[in-house]
Amino acid sequence: MSKPKHAGGRPTAYQAGIGARIADAMSTGLSLEAAAAFCGVGPRTAFTWQNQHEEFRQAVEDGRARSLLFWERRAVALANGEAGNAAIVGLGLKNRSRAANGWHDAQRHEVSGPDGGPIVQQTSKAFNLKALDDEELNELKLLLRKALANQAP
Repeated sequence: MSKPKHAGGRPTAYQAGIGARIADAMSTGLSLEAAAAFCGVGPRTAFTWQNQHEEFRQAVEDGRARSLLFWERRAVALANGEAGNAAIVGLGLKNRSRAANGWHDAQRHEVSGPDGGPIVQQTSKAFNLKALDDEELNELKLLLRKALANQAP
């Protein structure tokens, strides 16, 4: 009987139970990336395993909910007067929502023309002042001085 050929690449380090260990680490408020690192797993590997192992994906989903619970409990404690750092708790909540739902704290600014239409760009040709003789240049200079003098302050 011949030995089956290896499909190529490095064999997976995935082990049953690693998802539960990562979810437990996430229950302390850690993100998936930090919890995976705590358990000796790289972030790319953790994301790959979510696509390859249903048990792992479900454990990560559970871990995200437990991480959010950790931060929400901290927020409620602060609201009830317990000591803590509101900025850190806010950052923890923002990061949990971002990871789980794609939400992030950002503003988007769009610029448009009149009535929401496109911005109209106008181009004009430059004057070739070298084509003017001395008399025409002096006339232009006088016109420009007059226009500048008539400008409102």
